[in-house]
Amino acid sequence: MNLLPEQYIQRSKNRVRSSRVAIIVIVALASVVAVATHSRIAVNSATEKLVVAQARANGALEVEADATTLELKKEKLKTFVDKYQETELPFAVGDIISTITNALPINVTVEELSFDVFESEDEKLITGHIAGFGSSDESIASVVSNFQTKPPFENVTMDFSRSRTIRGVRARGFRMSFSIDLSHNWEIQTVMASEGEQQ
Repeated sequence: MNLLPEQYIQRSKNRVRSSRVAIIVIVALASVVAVATHSRIAVNSATEKLVVAQARANGALEVEADATTLELKKEKLKTFVDKYQETELPFAVGDIISTITNALPINVTVEELSFDVFESEDEKLITGHIAGFGSSDESIASVVSNFQTKPPFENVTMDFSRSRTIRGVRARGFRMSFSIDLSHNWEIQTVMASEGEQQ
């Protein structure tokens, strides 16, 4: 038998209900926090996976772009080689270069060699220019002398000769011009000139 007044009994019941509600609210909040934390972890993980996937995709695109670039370069090179093989050169480049090389003394270095071809109804002519350096005035003079006395070189002239320093050593730079008449035959020089010697 409960002897407490009714108002005390009701107050006690209200406290119990309030406690239960508070517990339910706390549990609900904890659940929300747990779900939010899990969602954030899931979002972070998904973001990391997305970044990795994007990096891999970018890498794949770069590889594909590189492969495409290489393929284009390969096609350009093939086109150049095909055109080169189909082109008929106006003169035997290899023979002329061999003759020029063998006409140079061993102490002369060539830095530049150029050719121009002039064709007309009456003649076919090459004009050439050689630039480089030698160890002395005598070595440069021997170059001019060799070219002046040996076919197929004609109209051999010294454009200039001046002092130079090559890797701390004094040298003599030069540039000379010549012409070759392609209507005449000549033999390739097979013996190299020595310093100060005419072939």
